[in-house]
Amino acid sequence: MSSEEMLYAQGAKIWVPHAELVWESATLEESYRKGAGFLKICTESGKLKEVKLKADGSDLPPLRNPAILVGQNDLTTLSYLHEPGVLHNLRVRFCERQIIYTYCGIILVAINPYAEMPLYGPSIIRAYRGHAMGDLEPHIFALAEEAYTKLERENCNLSIIVSGESGAGKTVSAKYAMRYFAAVGGSESETQVERKVLASSPIMEAFGNAKTTRNDNSSRFGKFTKLLFRNQMGVMFLQGATMHTYLLEKSRVVYQAQGERNYHIFYQLCAARSKYPELVLDHQDKFQFLNMGGAPEIERVSDAEQFNETVQAMTVLGFSIQQIADIVKILAGILHLGNIQVSKKFNEGSEEEDSDSCDIFHNDIHLQITGDLLRVSADDLRRWLLMRKIESVNEYVLIPNSIEAAQAARDALAKHIYAKLFQYIVGVLNKSLNNGSKQCSFIGVLDIYGFETFEVNSFEQFCINYANEKLQQQFNQHVFKLEQEEYLKEGITWTMIDFYDNQPCIDLIESRLGVLDLLDEECRMPKGSDESWAGKLIGKCNKFPHFEKPRFGTTSFFIKHFSDTVEYDVNGFLEKNRDTVSKELTQVLSESNMSLAKQVMTLEEIDTLSVDSAKSSTLGGRVVISAGRKQVVPSKQHRKTVGSQFQESLASLISTLHATTPHYVRCIKPNDDKVAFKWETAKIIQQLRACGVLETVRISAAGFPSRWLYPDFYMRYQLLVYRSKLDKNDMKLSCRNIVMKWIQDEDKYRFGNTQIFFRAGQVAFLEQVRANLRKKYITIVQSVVRRFIYRRQFLRIQEVINGIQKHARGYLARERTQKMREARAGLILSKYARGWLCRRRYLRLRHSISGIQTYARGMLARNKFHAMRDHYRAVQIQRFVRGALARRAYQKRRRNIIICQAAIRRFLARRKFKRMKAEAKTISHMENKYMGLENKIISMQQRIDELNRDNSNLKHKTSEISVLKMKLELKKTLEAEFKNVKAACQDKDKLIEALNKQLEAERDEKMQLLEENGHAQEEWISQKQTWRLENEELRRQIDEIIDMAKNAEVSQRNQEDRMLAEIDNRELNEAYQRAIKDKEVIENENFMLKEELSRLTAGSFSLHGRKASNASSQNEDDVGYASAKNTLDINRPPDLLSKNYSYNDSTSLVVKLRSILEEEKQKHKVLQEQYIKLSSRHKPTEDSFRSACRLAGRGT
Repeated sequence: MSSEEMLYAQGAKIWVPHAELVWESATLEESYRKGAGFLKICTESGKLKEVKLKADGSDLPPLRNPAILVGQNDLTTLSYLHEPGVLHNLRVRFCERQIIYTYCGIILVAINPYAEMPLYGPSIIRAYRGHAMGDLEPHIFALAEEAYTKLERENCNLSIIVSGESGAGKTVSAKYAMRYFAAVGGSESETQVERKVLASSPIMEAFGNAKTTRNDNSSRFGKFTKLLFRNQMGVMFLQGATMHTYLLEKSRVVYQAQGERNYHIFYQLCAARSKYPELVLDHQDKFQFLNMGGAPEIERVSDAEQFNETVQAMTVLGFSIQQIADIVKILAGILHLGNIQVSKKFNEGSEEEDSDSCDIFHNDIHLQITGDLLRVSADDLRRWLLMRKIESVNEYVLIPNSIEAAQAARDALAKHIYAKLFQYIVGVLNKSLNNGSKQCSFIGVLDIYGFETFEVNSFEQFCINYANEKLQQQFNQHVFKLEQEEYLKEGITWTMIDFYDNQPCIDLIESRLGVLDLLDEECRMPKGSDESWAGKLIGKCNKFPHFEKPRFGTTSFFIKHFSDTVEYDVNGFLEKNRDTVSKELTQVLSESNMSLAKQVMTLEEIDTLSVDSAKSSTLGGRVVISAGRKQVVPSKQHRKTVGSQFQESLASLISTLHATTPHYVRCIKPNDDKVAFKWETAKIIQQLRACGVLETVRISAAGFPSRWLYPDFYMRYQLLVYRSKLDKNDMKLSCRNIVMKWIQDEDKYRFGNTQIFFRAGQVAFLEQVRANLRKKYITIVQSVVRRFIYRRQFLRIQEVINGIQKHARGYLARERTQKMREARAGLILSKYARGWLCRRRYLRLRHSISGIQTYARGMLARNKFHAMRDHYRAVQIQRFVRGALARRAYQKRRRNIIICQAAIRRFLARRKFKRMKAEAKTISHMENKYMGLENKIISMQQRIDELNRDNSNLKHKTSEISVLKMKLELKKTLEAEFKNVKAACQDKDKLIEALNKQLEAERDEKMQLLEENGHAQEEWISQKQTWRLENEELRRQIDEIIDMAKNAEVSQRNQEDRMLAEIDNRELNEAYQRAIKDKEVIENENFMLKEELSRLTAGSFSLHGRKASNASSQNEDDVGYASAKNTLDINRPPDLLSKNYSYNDSTSLVVKLRSILEEEKQKHKVLQEQYIKLSSRHKPTEDSFRSACRLAGRGT
C-alpha cells in the first residue's frame, strides 16, 4: 500500500474548494486507489459529491491536519502547509479560542478583533520580559522582546515592519510595540523620554490619520520611527527617537469620498471652537473642506476630548503656548480658505459671462478671516487667486484664471500649507524626542500603508502599492535567506528553493521608460496631459509582462501586483505628481507677519532618512529652517516630482531595512462591518495572499517545513520500531532507524545536527502509522484483559449463585408459611373491616344527604326571597319610570300651553299698547296721568313718616344694647368663677385619687361589697347590650316597614296602612313598656347612688340607711319616683296611639324614647363616677367596718 492510499483511506478528512467559503471540509466515503478517476466525498454540509482526479493522482485534494496540530500557535509547524490548513488554523484560534496573534515563522499575524482585549497592561509586559519567542503565546510583546533581546545581545540595529490594509490595526500594533520598548528601555531618571515617545502617537494620529470607509482611524502617511538606545553597563536604555514620514495624502485636505472624513485635527478644532473665539469657527458642516464625506462623527469618540489630549501631548513634547496658538490659527485659516467663494465675472457694460476669468468679492468674510488669521494681505491673496504669472526671459505676463483654475489654485495652496505644517510638526517632534547625544543602536518601527485597491485607484494608490512591492521583495529575500541559513546551521544538503520574485513588476514601475520615468517626462512637457501620458504607457510598457492595457479607451491601465491586478485611472496623475502651487501665493504667505507661517513656508523638502544615513553624526529627522536668508527656489525643470521624491525615500528606506534585522507583523482585517470576532473567509484569504503569509508558507513547504528535535521525535514515535533498534543513549541513531523503516524515499527527510527535517505531509504519514499501530496493539491488549476480566467475573458469579440458591430456598419456605398465617388472619380482619367500612359508608351517606337537603332548602328559600325582591324592585322601577314619563308628558304639555298663552298675551298686549298709545295723545289721558302723580306724592309722604317712626324705634333699641353689654360682662365674671370652681374640683379629684390608693390596700376586706357591685355592673352591661340589640331590631323593623309602606301599590295602600298601623301600635306599645321598666330600674339605681353619695359626703357611713343588700330585696314596683308612673300611662289603649298619630309621629316618638334612655344612662354614669370618687375619699378601716356591720345586725 502506497503512502497516498494509506493517507486517503475511507474516513480521511480533506479540503475541497467552495464558491462562498473558499474551502470546505469533507470526508472520504471510499478509499483512494491508484489510477482512480474520481473520489466519493461527503461535505461538511452533508452533501455527497464526486471529485474528478487525474490518472496520476497529482491533483488530489489537500488533506486536513491531524487534530493534535489544529490550533497551533505557529503555522509552519503544521504537517500540511497549504492555504486551507493555514486558514482553518487561524479561524480556530480567532473565532473559537479568541486568540488574535499567531506565528508564521518569523511573521506575527495579528487579526483585528474590533473589541477591547485585556492583553496590554503592565502585568503582561512583565510576563513577556525575559522570555524567548515561542515560550509564551504569540503576542506583539513577544516580538518586541525578541528584538530588544537581540539588541542587547548583539548591539545591532533592528526593525519591526507593520503592514496590512486600512483598518487592520497597523497603527495600534506599532503603538503597543513602542510602548513595550519605552517600558523595558526606561530608567528611574529618564522617565520623561518614554513619556515623550508615547505622547507622539496622539499628535501624529490627529494630524496624519482620518476616517475612511474601511477604518475610523486610518493612517494616511507612512511612518518609520527610530527608537534610539544607548549601551550603559551592558543594558540598553531608551535615549530618544526620530520619526520619518512618507507620502502624506494631501488631496484629503480638499476632497473626501462619501462616508470619509478629513484629518482628525480639523474636527477636533471645530469641537473645541469655544476655547478659540478669535478663530471664528463654526460647526464642521459649515466648512467646504469638512462636509464632503457626509460623516462628521465617529462612534464612541469625542473630538473635544481628543483635542484636549492632542494639546496636552504637544505641551509634553515642547510646543510652546504661542506655537500651539499659531498652529490652530493656520488650521483655521485652511478651513476659511476653502470657504472662499469664486464667482462668475461678466464683461464690462454687458451681461455676457467672461468664461476666461472669475471674481472674488472684496467683502468675502472668509477671505478677510483667512488674511487676519494668517496675517497676510487679503488683497494680495485675492489677486493671486484670480491671476497667475507667466514668466519669460525678460518679462512676465499676468493671465486671469477661470473659475476652475482659481479653485484649483485655492485647493493647491491649502494642500501646500497643510503639508508644510505637517512637516514642521514632525520636525519639532524629532527635536523634542532626540536629545542630541550619540546613539549606540536603534530599533525601527515601520507603520506603512498596506496594499490598496478601490473602485477608482489614483496616484496615491499607485505609490502605496509600489511601496508594498518593494517591501514584499525585501520580505521574500529575507525569508529565503533565513530558510537557507537554517539549513546551513543544521548541516544538511539543500537545493535552491524557487520563490516568487516581483522584480519584473518593480522594473515596470521604476526602470528607464517605466511608469515613473514616463510620468516625470510627461510632467516636464509644457502641454503634457493625462491622456497623452496614458498613450505613451500603452506604447512603451506593453513589453512588460506585468502591464496590461484596457480593452476600451485609454484613460486607465492595469498592473499585475504580487497580490492582485489593479486598474489605475490616469486622471489627476500629472497634477498630483507635479504638486504645483502658485509661486506668488507661496510668496504672499512667506511675507506673513506670523513667524510660524513664515517658517513653515520656507521649510526645505529633504529626505530625513537619507540624510540620517549619510551623516552618522546627525541624528536625522531635523527640519532645516532658513528664515534669515532668502531661499533659492528651484526652477520647474530641476524641481523634483512627488514620484521621484517618493522613489528616493523608498530606496533609502529599503536600504535601511536591509541594514537591520527585520521582524514582521502582518495585520489582518477580518470583516468590513467592524463586528467583533466576525470571520469573512474571502476577505481574509485575499489579505493572507497580499501580505506574504501564504508565500512564507509556500517557501517553507517547498523545503522541509516540519522539524522535530531528536528527543521529542524519539518520545513520540519510539513505538514504530522494535525495542532492539532503540538506544536511549544515542537518540539520533534511534530516530534514524524509525524514519528509515517507514519512509523509503530519502528525499522526504534530512537529518540535521539537532533536528530532523521532513517534507510536507511526512509527519502526517507517521502520525497515521503511529495511530494504526497503537490501534493494533491496543486491540490485542484489550482482548487479553477482557478474557481475564470476564473469566474472573464468571467464577465470582458461579459462587454467588450457589449461595443465593441455598438461602433462597429457605427464604421461600419461610415465606410460604408466613403467607398461610397471613391468609387466615386476613380473613378475620377482612370480616371486621368490611363491617366497619359498611357502617362508615352508611353514616357518610346519611350525613351527605342531610347536608344536601339543608343546603337545597336554603338555596330554594334564598331563590324565593331573591325572586320576591326582584319582583318588588321591578315594580318600583316601573312606578318611577311611569311617574317620570307622566311628568315628562305633563311638562311638555304645560310648556306648549305656556307658549300658546304667551303668544295670545303678546297679541293682546300689542293691541292694548296701540290703544294706549292712541289715548296718550288725548287731553283726558294727560289729566289722568297728573292725577296719578298726586297720589304718588301723598304715598311718598306717608312713607317718610313711617321711616321716621322706625328711626325712633332704632334709637330705643340702641339704648337696650348697652344694657345687654352690661349683662354680658356679668356673664363673663360668672364664667371666671366657674373656672375657679372647676380648678377646685380638679384638686379634689387629685385628693380622691390619693384616697383611692388607700382603699385598694383593704381590698380583701371589702370583697363581698365589690363582688355585689361587680354583679350589678355585669347585669347593667348585659341589660345595656339587650337594649342596644332591641333598639337596633326596632330600628331595622321600622325601616323595613317604611320601605314596604313606600313601595306598596296604590290599589293595596289602604289595606297596608291599616296593617302597618296595627303593627306600629303593638311594637310601639311594647317598646314603650320596656322603656318604662328600664327607666324605673335606672332611677332606682340613681336613687341608691345618691343616698350613698350623701352618706359619703357627710363623712361617715349611715348605719340606719339603705344598704345594697336590703335595696335589692325591694319590689321593683316600689322603687323609683312616683312622678315616673304618673307621667306616662302604660295602660293607654293602643288604638289611641295608632289612630291619633301619623307615620311621622310614630317615628318622632321612638326618637324621644331613645333620647330619654340616653339621658338616664348619662345620669347613671355621672352618679357612679361620683360614688367611686367619694368612696375612695372616705375609706373605712377594718375595725370601723366590723363595728358597722355589728350595729347593722342589732338594728335588724
